[in-house]
Amino acid sequence: MDWQLLPALAAAGLMTAIGVAAAIRPASLELVGVFARSPLGTSEIRAVFGGMFAALGLAALVTREPVVFAALGAAWLADVTVRMVSVAVDRVPPKEALPVLAIGLLMGLALLSGYWLA
Repeated sequence: MDWQLLPALAAAGLMTAIGVAAAIRPASLELVGVFARSPLGTSEIRAVFGGMFAALGLAALVTREPVVFAALGAAWLADVTVRMVSVAVDRVPPKEALPVLAIGLLMGLALLSGYWLA
């Protein structure tokens, strides 16, 4: 195994695990403030946080292609950027946003390492 890929593979594995958890139990995302208020909301959590996260994480784990790691890392960092804007625009309390921002930043950087270090 190429040990330089370990951070990227760990992040992809975590992304896959989050996806599986969200698909099986959408209420698990309530820990980070995501609540479904309708059956359609539950379906969205299963599809986006569940199916998409699981599929994208698995794609990185299976292919180990640098461009896949780069795309996922860029997506996580774009998420962080939009969340930072949202803190101001939507008046999200920074104290509540900080853990999610930190996780997103770490995930993005770890996944990008699979591109830069591959």
